[in-house]
Amino acid sequence: MSVRIRFHASVRPPAELEPFPAQTLATMVREEGMSGEGELHCILVDDSGIAEMNERFRDREGPTDVLAFPYDPGDAGGILGEVYVSVDRAREQALERDEPAAREVWRLFVHGALHLAGHDHDTDEADRRMRLCQERWVERAFPVGS
Repeated sequence: MSVRIRFHASVRPPAELEPFPAQTLATMVREEGMSGEGELHCILVDDSGIAEMNERFRDREGPTDVLAFPYDPGDAGGILGEVYVSVDRAREQALERDEPAAREVWRLFVHGALHLAGHDHDTDEADRRMRLCQERWVERAFPVGS
């Protein structure tokens, strides 16, 4: 199985996120349950862009931090899914965590990709498992203190 990661930024990414750790994300989705071949698109947007999608696709007003959309690769030209992250939300959340913005942007891409790989947080136990998994992958690409 081969998953190719495509990173698209409609806004300027945090400097530490360049180059985007695509290979780490590809490894993660394979190890965490995404099957098949194709591309996973990671798109960095601002609050207004993600707010439009949040209203259009989730009928929720205002920006959110991350949205993930799974696709059938046969119907979507080989695209397995898309993960959208708001750099504005990530920057605010990074300040709250006292972490670099790039680490929070990465955390959100990991979170969205885990959803595409079949993880969810609809119960307390599932949430705990998903957050632990998420933080392992965050640490792998952006170790604390880096």
